[in-house]
Amino acid sequence: MAVVVIGESLNATIPAICEAVKTHDAAYIQKVALEQVAADADYLDLNAQVTGCDEMIDLPWMVETVRAVTNIPMVLDSSNPPAIIKTLESFDWAGQVPIISSITNEGNSPEKLLPIAAKYNTGIVALLMDDDGITHTAKGRFKICEDLVRKSRDAGVPDHNLWIDPLILPIGTDDNVGTISFELLQMMKQAFPNIRTYCGLSNVSFGMPHRALMNRTYVAMLAANGMEGFMINPRVKEMRAMIYAIRALMGEDEKCGKYIQAHREGVLLTPMTDEQKARLAEKQSQEEEKARKKAEREARRAAKGEGAE
Repeated sequence: MAVVVIGESLNATIPAICEAVKTHDAAYIQKVALEQVAADADYLDLNAQVTGCDEMIDLPWMVETVRAVTNIPMVLDSSNPPAIIKTLESFDWAGQVPIISSITNEGNSPEKLLPIAAKYNTGIVALLMDDDGITHTAKGRFKICEDLVRKSRDAGVPDHNLWIDPLILPIGTDDNVGTISFELLQMMKQAFPNIRTYCGLSNVSFGMPHRALMNRTYVAMLAANGMEGFMINPRVKEMRAMIYAIRALMGEDEKCGKYIQAHREGVLLTPMTDEQKARLAEKQSQEEEKARKKAEREARRAAKGEGAE
């Protein structure tokens, strides 16, 4: 098992990305892509769904734009199967097999994308929900997982190409959200050791104070319980530092090389809060004042000494 970081920042639900998709601003898309690559993302999530625009054009354009500057693998994040097919058919994916997103166990949802994943040998994300919505027990979601694994196998999708998203709910809505996820991850890995696991993280902290703290903590706990794929913004320094530490502690960073390099580059240093900055500035001001007074005293002593001679 390896921790996989999926960069979330090329999503058209983000206003700046939405505008870049509308205007086909390749420079901005490439800038955000390269920033995430520099922050050690393993995949980039690409979402080009903009109201009033043509995703059949925009998703292939977005992929082409990113591929012009990096060969990082991608997640084709779309609810439009024809746009996904058009994009898959538009490129040679040798050595860069994408993941397509996503199916659920609702109605005929699996029938839309599973044959595509099988044909093009792509990864595919499956969300653990069915016609009854999201069940609030690990056993209930595991039953959905069993159904989706069976349907994926029947469609010709190998287990290692199936990325199960257990669906992370806000902790503020249910005290058991965290423990349900841990139990479910262990159940899935025991029953289906070759499937992959994947999550979008930000939901867990919705409505909570200090959301970034809760998100980082949950990443570490999920990784310890078998979660592999994390849709996050790797450009956030604290989250990036957490990933380096997790990989080192899980034996995925030979001789802690990347962790040590991150330390040398200052990535592991937590930025100061405004309060900490104010205290530091006050301390520096006090030290400067002491130094000034000391210099004045020494100057007066020197002047007195000269007068005595």
